[in-house]
Amino acid sequence: MSPVSRATYKGFAVSEDGTRIAWQRHGAGDPVILFIPTWNIVDSRVVLHQVDFLSAQATVVTFDPRGAGASERPDHGYDFTMHAADTLAVLDAAGVERASLVTASRGVNSAILLAAGYPERVGRLVAIAPYVRLEPKTGGTFWTINEIREEADLFSAHGWRTEWPAFARWFMRKVFSEPDSEGTIRELVAIALEASPEILITQERELNWDAIPPLLTSVTNPTLLIHGDGDVTTPMSMVQALADALPDGRLEVILGGGHRPDIRTPERVNGLIAEFVNGSPTDGGAA
Repeated sequence: MSPVSRATYKGFAVSEDGTRIAWQRHGAGDPVILFIPTWNIVDSRVVLHQVDFLSAQATVVTFDPRGAGASERPDHGYDFTMHAADTLAVLDAAGVERASLVTASRGVNSAILLAAGYPERVGRLVAIAPYVRLEPKTGGTFWTINEIREEADLFSAHGWRTEWPAFARWFMRKVFSEPDSEGTIRELVAIALEASPEILITQERELNWDAIPPLLTSVTNPTLLIHGDGDVTTPMSMVQALADALPDGRLEVILGGGHRPDIRTPERVNGLIAEFVNGSPTDGGAA
């Protein structure tokens, strides 16, 4: 993540519950592209490669999720609905009526809420390694594990409270499974160590994953899903099922890519994003 973003504007949006959300504008002109944060373990620094590439040809808006970066850190409001409300607040603060959305991993859930509930505000949608829980989860209660018995138990409330650096390293190694990823892993671990385990525990308790799948058929926006076939965190079958459920969804596979090829190998992803949000002669032009 060596690029250094030179924002043309920095400010704060105020969400519906009064939380101040730090946002930035980069570049100028059409189209307008807004990046929705993924998980509150990181902030908008992780999309600098996309910002540097896309802001040369478009207006790019980014923001730090509540609980991370320069945004405020309330003790509640970390569900998908509030993250969608934060996104709307940023659009309003930036004076943007309509934008294409780019996100990754669990961030697609907030994007789906926006596209289904506010279709007039959303153009095209791009999701990298999208994670939507299409089937209800059975077994395992996140916040009641009381001891770390093995590495997997790091993904627990107790593990986060007592072994946060170990969890951050374990998790980022899962995210960046490509060979020679140690440099990227170190950079992302450094960002993750700034996150608050208590905020993330609150989020796990608040999230309603089951609210999203029923909305998929309402998302008529052209949608591009980008997924690495080497992703060890999100199965290809889930992403394919998501593409099939969306009325205008298509899947682009990054051979050998891990969970976040946009961060690890941005040169393989940036062109796909730019081409899609600008539209192409075969899919009806820009939206």
